[in-house]
Amino acid sequence: MKTLFDAETAAAMEQLCEETCEAMQLAKKSPDIDDLSACLAVALLKIGLATGFAEQKHPGFAKEIEVKRQRVITALVEEQKKQNH
Repeated sequence: MKTLFDAETAAAMEQLCEETCEAMQLAKKSPDIDDLSACLAVALLKIGLATGFAEQKHPGFAKEIEVKRQRVITALVEEQKKQNH
């Protein structure tokens, strides 16, 4: 079975994904807006680092994420329009 990354990068990606999930779990329990913003900042940082690792091994990955993000936003906006009409 072919893997996306070498063992070292795969381990780093695994750790970043786990840390992102931990930050999001903490965000769900945030007692105030400052704590929420800190948790989300950590999650976004970890996602950015994971994206950077993937981009190093697979150039164009970050651009593909942005294309897909825009596609999702467009679909959500279209769905919202349908629900409002």
